[in-house]
Amino acid sequence: MSPLSRRTGLPGVVLALLGLVALLAPVLVASPAQAATGRVRGTVSAHGDQSPKVKVTWFAADWSYIASRKVRGGGYSLSLEPGTYHLQFTDQRPSYDVEKYYPADVVVTVTAGATTVKNVKMRTGAAIGGVVKANGKPAGGARIVAANTDRNSFEVTANSAGEFALGGLPPGSYSVFTYDKRKAWVGKSAWFPKLKSGKFKKAHINLTKKAGRFVVDLYAGDQPYPGVAYVTAVSRGNGQFWTQKAAHGTVTFQGLYPGKYDVVLPGAGGYLGGTIRVQGKVKSGKTSFGTVRLTQPGATVAGTIVDANRPANPLEGASVTLMTTAGATLGTTTSAADGSFVLGGQLSTRTDLVVVAGPGPYSPYLGKGTSYCKYAATSVPVAVTTGQTTGLGSVLLPHQPDAQQDGDQCWTPPPG
Repeated sequence: MSPLSRRTGLPGVVLALLGLVALLAPVLVASPAQAATGRVRGTVSAHGDQSPKVKVTWFAADWSYIASRKVRGGGYSLSLEPGTYHLQFTDQRPSYDVEKYYPADVVVTVTAGATTVKNVKMRTGAAIGGVVKANGKPAGGARIVAANTDRNSFEVTANSAGEFALGGLPPGSYSVFTYDKRKAWVGKSAWFPKLKSGKFKKAHINLTKKAGRFVVDLYAGDQPYPGVAYVTAVSRGNGQFWTQKAAHGTVTFQGLYPGKYDVVLPGAGGYLGGTIRVQGKVKSGKTSFGTVRLTQPGATVAGTIVDANRPANPLEGASVTLMTTAGATLGTTTSAADGSFVLGGQLSTRTDLVVVAGPGPYSPYLGKGTSYCKYAATSVPVAVTTGQTTGLGSVLLPHQPDAQQDGDQCWTPPPG
């Protein structure tokens, strides 16, 4: 289901790898014991086909990708930590199969130590097909993308004669975008309203306009956009979109329809990503230049990790993780020599966060001198605001029980 996705409303190629160019790199938090899990089971069937070839992919409640596997024998079984998940079932037959089932999405809530049953019924999708021509000649290898009003998209490549078929489309209305193999010719999107399950619609397409090449410089604040990212250009005139990899602060699109564009750009360098208007426009048959700049700073969280018994003593090397209350990891770092830490940079306003601090995953020891002790983890609820730093002040890291310490200098004094 790329390049657009219902999961976020952003282009799916961006998100599939922007499912990957995370705002803050996810890192698992060490746990002293394996987390409790629950099960999700069910059958997967279709009319006259009790064991369709299907893949199940599961996502967190916010649609962040977790994993996928093939469904065998007409049933599936997953073991998951407690929480809410999106499960997506996709037919593994090729896109050109007009009998292909369209994806089925279900939501499940998992409870520790319990089994949730969710049966899934696959249904035959709508299909379109026909011939693509570029400047009046068969466009072998042309790429055909059908995007619906729910922001799902499906695609197929034409054969050497320009013939194509695209099945597995959920019922609904579609814009069909087409690009010739050489990226030399383009045409406006074709509109196909109210496609029905199991029905086929002819779609003959002729690309008549010379495509443009667009070189766009990318900035995060006053600095060139860092690293590598997948960027999508969206035509303001007809919604047609192109996705390309950016590097060294520049992205080059080829085969664009003439006109003005928006760019969907992931966050970077402490600035939030988003959909941004490009300064400059594409001209037919020519190379054009444009600029895009991220300007909205994200939220950050800052504090200092200190010994709970001796708050004047900072703790270097503590593991600090920013998480949602649902358990999703948003970022992790370690405290500096003065105990300080900063997390965030690409966060929007939200109230469902918690900072979890503790020793590293391989040793319970932290500190120096009288503070060289075994420590336990602690957590602090936190809310953040776009463009601001939330200061937590001193985060007190508790000692492990006295019986587990190496000496009485690490014992915790009694209350009062």
